[in-house]
Amino acid sequence: MLAGVTWAHLQVVGAVALVLAATGCGDGGDGGEDGADTGTTGAGTTTTSDIGSATATTDDPDTSGSPEESESGDDGPSGECILWQADECGAEQKCMPWSLNADRIPDEIRCCIAPDDPDLEGEPCTIQDYDGSCLDSCAAGTMCVLDDIDTLGGQCRRFCEPGGNDCANDQTCKTFFELLPVVPTVPLCMDQCDPLVQDCELPSWLCIPDSPSTAGQSGFICVSPPPQDPIAILGPCALANDCEKGLACVPASRLPGCTAAACCTAYCDLGEGDAPCTAIDNGLSCVDWMSPEPQWDHVGVCAIPD
Repeated sequence: MLAGVTWAHLQVVGAVALVLAATGCGDGGDGGEDGADTGTTGAGTTTTSDIGSATATTDDPDTSGSPEESESGDDGPSGECILWQADECGAEQKCMPWSLNADRIPDEIRCCIAPDDPDLEGEPCTIQDYDGSCLDSCAAGTMCVLDDIDTLGGQCRRFCEPGGNDCANDQTCKTFFELLPVVPTVPLCMDQCDPLVQDCELPSWLCIPDSPSTAGQSGFICVSPPPQDPIAILGPCALANDCEKGLACVPASRLPGCTAAACCTAYCDLGEGDAPCTAIDNGLSCVDWMSPEPQWDHVGVCAIPD
C-alpha cells in the first residue's frame, strides 16, 4: 500500500442494494446515499436503493382486516404492525412487508397469514406466489430472504429494532429501503463477514459493505446474490451485489478504463501490499477501506490512489 493512501474519496457505489425475499428489500443505488437513478437488478426497477422487479402480479393476500395506508419510510417500519414484535398479529398471523406487485419494494407493513409449521431463523425457507407476497414459510418475527429467484427459496432472517441490541454479536441490524421516500423500511439481522475470505454460511451469498457511504468506512454483511449473472473484474456495475464474489463496486474515477458510472474491482489485504492490485493493472494500489470495526482493519480495495 502506498503511504498516505486512504479510502477518503473512494465512494461506495450502491453500498447495500440487496436481493432479499418476500419484499426483496434492498438499498444502495448508484453513488451511495446521493446517487442517481441508474442501477438495476433482476427485471429492472431503477431507483437509488432498490433491486429489480419480477414480472407477475397477484391479488391482495388474505389478512384479518384491511391494512392501513402505509406511511413514509422516513418514519421507520410503519403500517398496521411492528416488524420486530413477533406476537403483534396474533397466533395465526405475522407482521410482514407486503408489495402489491412483484417488484420487491414493500408498499405496506401488515399482518399476513403465518405458516402452520414454520421454518426458524437461519433455516431454508420458501415464498408463496411471488417475491413480495408476504406469504412465506418462516416463523413470526422472521422473513424469507430470497436466494433463488426461480424456486422462490431462501433463508429465514430475523427482524430487528433499529438502534437496538437484539441481533447476535456476529450480526448487524441492517435497515433496508431507508433511502427511498414513501417506502416502509425493513430492518433485518444480517451476518457479518470478511470480504477477503467471503465466509458467508451460504455459498451463494456475497460479503458486501453494510451501509451506503460517500467515504467507505463501513463494515460488511452477507447478502443473497442478484438474479442476473455476476459482473467480472473491471466490468460495469451499479449495485453493491452486482459484482462477482470478492469484488467491490466503486466509482469509475478510481478505476482505469472504466467507462460506466462504476466498475467492479478486487478487495485486497493491506498486509500484502500493492502486488495483488498491480497484477490487475499497474495503476492500482491497495487503498485502505478505513472500516471503524477493528476486525476489518486489514481490508482494502484495489483503486487508483487519491
